[in-house]
Amino acid sequence: MEWAWTALAHHLPSDPAVWDPSGVEAAVARHQSDLVLVPEQPAPDIAWRAAAFLHTLAVCPALESPMNEFYAAAATRSYLRVAGAEQLPSPEVLGDLVEAAKLGRADVAAVAEELRAHIQEPPPLDAATAPGEVPG
Repeated sequence: MEWAWTALAHHLPSDPAVWDPSGVEAAVARHQSDLVLVPEQPAPDIAWRAAAFLHTLAVCPALESPMNEFYAAAATRSYLRVAGAEQLPSPEVLGDLVEAAKLGRADVAAVAEELRAHIQEPPPLDAATAPGEVPG
């Protein structure tokens, strides 16, 4: 959870009041979920986790300022970078996704699908690959 607050401090040009910290807590908890209830549904991937984080911040704004949308986009981009995405969506794409989620035009699945079109996930590690090694 600390990374979400660090992203807030790092990306915002001022020190906005956090009116509802539960919005950030909810976004972090939602992106960590591994629960799959529908048999045909794939396990959460980086795009789904980033989408869950972005969507929650868009619909549960934590800040008292108009910087909520900027925070949602910037923190999601930071998450994708730390999670190992090799290609990142542009700030404009993320801004559009935040707006679509905020207005109810995109759910988590739609945001994740759009993110998958803009990111390149790292290759999965297999049992034969030691941490820090390049899979081969």
